[in-house]
Amino acid sequence: MRRLLGLLFCMLPLLSVAEVVVPIDSVENHVNIRMSPDAKSEIVGRLFQGDSAAVVQSTPEWHEVEIAGGATGFISADWTILLDEVPVPVAEEEVEEPVVEKSNEPAVVAETEPAEEVEQATDVVTESKQKEIIEIEPVAEETSEELVADATNIRETLFEVVPVVLGEPGPPGPQGPPGPSGAAQIEGSENYLMKFTAPTNGGNSQVFDDGNKIGIGTTEPKQRLEVNGNIQIHERNSSVAGLMMTQSSGETGYIMHNRANTLTIGAGSVDRITIDHDGNVGFGTSRPLHPIELANGAYVSAGGVWTDSSSRENKENIAELTPEEALTALANLEPVTFNYKQEEQEQYVGFIAEDVPELVANSDRTGLSAMDIVAVLTRVVKLQQKQIEELESRLEARK
Repeated sequence: MRRLLGLLFCMLPLLSVAEVVVPIDSVENHVNIRMSPDAKSEIVGRLFQGDSAAVVQSTPEWHEVEIAGGATGFISADWTILLDEVPVPVAEEEVEEPVVEKSNEPAVVAETEPAEEVEQATDVVTESKQKEIIEIEPVAEETSEELVADATNIRETLFEVVPVVLGEPGPPGPQGPPGPSGAAQIEGSENYLMKFTAPTNGGNSQVFDDGNKIGIGTTEPKQRLEVNGNIQIHERNSSVAGLMMTQSSGETGYIMHNRANTLTIGAGSVDRITIDHDGNVGFGTSRPLHPIELANGAYVSAGGVWTDSSSRENKENIAELTPEEALTALANLEPVTFNYKQEEQEQYVGFIAEDVPELVANSDRTGLSAMDIVAVLTRVVKLQQKQIEELESRLEARK
């Protein structure tokens, strides 16, 4: 029996030899296993430092290895080492021989040493194929031919020997489940936002960000956001499109365009300027009827005539201008000729706001109202017309 177990231990290493690959020492974590022998191929697994993978076949640059699910993958030969995997023999444990107490009964000799050897052999076999040896009965002394036959029977019982036929590699098997994502190769320029040009390749976008200001189409933004070119706001889900600007206080300015083709400019959360679909511009009014119209009713006509707001509804403290006030104001009006500094070639006739009498002056003394001058002239003309009529009556009476 001892010869049989010894022969078994001699045959086990020959049956379990296989080539494997392990990561080289410089690999800190793992080496990727790819679907095909190409560095850009999809990653289907990983070989971690301290683990090994069985080799199916090898080339100078790649090893085809077994992975989970019965599939195979390819691992770079530059990052792995090819080894022969040999099972490490299990060291024999020291077993204390049992103390046999003397008695009057006939002694029974137990083959403890062979039983211990069989138990150790069972441990080695279980590690390889997970099969259990139930019991091996002690046998009588056998011949060499019988020992060889017994060893062959045990080997065929413990191991499933599959013949390996070497030849041309067959077509690749079905693709296994995708493994964890590997590190992508990202490239770009400093301060440019990255955009993907391929699933794992990066490149520059048009967006430049220096950490404080963002430029689109420019590398020298002067504001928080600067765009070199046009901006289009296209609302596809509602009837209003626009730009909103809100201060920390909550007050909002905006530029809005609605379905009626009306553009509204707001400030302080209130509509201030409205341009309708005919081009009329209203200041403080949402429905201008003239090319330019103010909220107080003044407007510029289609012919270009400025028209003041003069409705009684908009006035109070109405009093008649006396002839004396009108004569005094007219006597102190000094007409002049001049040109505006922005229009050196254009000559005008008028008055200087700082020099006119108080009756027709504005409170800030920077402008004049033509209607004030017209009112003074009207009162003086009416007074003079009355005096002319009285003189004519006297002349008629003397005839």
